[in-house]
Amino acid sequence: MELNFQRNLGALDRGIRVVISLVLFGLAAMGFITGWIATITNILGLFNLLEAAIGY
Repeated sequence: MELNFQRNLGALDRGIRVVISLVLFGLAAMGFITGWIATITNILGLFNLLEAAIGY
Protein backbone atom coordinates (compact mmCIF):
# COMPACT_ATOMS: atom_id res chain seq x y z
CA MET A 1 0.00 0.00 0.00
CA GLU A 2 1.44 3.31 -1.06
CA LEU A 3 0.43 6.65 0.41
CA ASN A 4 0.63 9.53 -2.00
CA PHE A 5 0.40 12.85 -0.16
CA GLN A 6 0.05 16.07 -2.10
CA ARG A 7 0.96 19.48 -0.76
CA ASN A 8 -2.12 21.50 0.11
CA LEU A 9 -0.58 24.71 1.47
CA GLY A 10 0.08 27.57 -0.90
CA ALA A 11 2.70 30.25 -0.40
CA LEU A 12 0.19 32.72 1.04
CA ASP A 13 -1.15 30.19 3.55
CA ARG A 14 2.38 29.29 4.62
CA GLY A 15 3.25 32.96 5.08
CA ILE A 16 0.15 33.55 7.19
CA ARG A 17 1.03 30.57 9.40
CA VAL A 18 4.55 31.94 9.95
CA VAL A 19 3.18 35.37 10.91
CA ILE A 20 0.65 33.82 13.32
CA SER A 21 3.42 31.73 14.90
CA LEU A 22 5.65 34.75 15.38
CA VAL A 23 2.79 36.72 16.94
CA LEU A 24 2.02 33.88 19.37
CA PHE A 25 5.69 33.52 20.31
CA GLY A 26 6.01 37.28 20.72
CA LEU A 27 2.98 37.57 22.98
CA ALA A 28 4.36 34.89 25.28
CA ALA A 29 7.91 36.29 25.21
CA MET A 30 6.84 39.85 26.05
CA GLY A 31 4.70 38.70 28.95
CA PHE A 32 1.28 39.57 27.58
CA ILE A 33 0.37 35.91 28.02
CA THR A 34 1.68 34.06 31.08
CA GLY A 35 1.38 30.72 32.84
CA TRP A 36 0.01 27.59 31.26
CA ILE A 37 -1.76 29.62 28.58
CA ALA A 38 1.66 30.83 27.38
CA THR A 39 2.78 27.21 27.15
CA ILE A 40 -0.25 26.31 25.07
CA THR A 41 0.24 29.29 22.74
CA ASN A 42 3.89 28.32 22.28
CA ILE A 43 2.86 24.78 21.36
CA LEU A 44 0.24 26.06 18.91
CA GLY A 45 2.80 28.44 17.43
CA LEU A 46 5.26 25.60 17.05
CA PHE A 47 2.70 23.42 15.26
CA ASN A 48 1.83 26.27 12.88
CA LEU A 49 5.51 26.89 12.19
CA LEU A 50 6.16 23.21 11.49
CA GLU A 51 3.17 23.01 9.16
CA ALA A 52 4.43 26.05 7.27
CA ALA A 53 7.92 24.57 7.01
CA ILE A 54 6.73 21.17 5.83
CA GLY A 55 3.88 22.42 3.65
CA TYR A 56 1.40 19.60 4.27
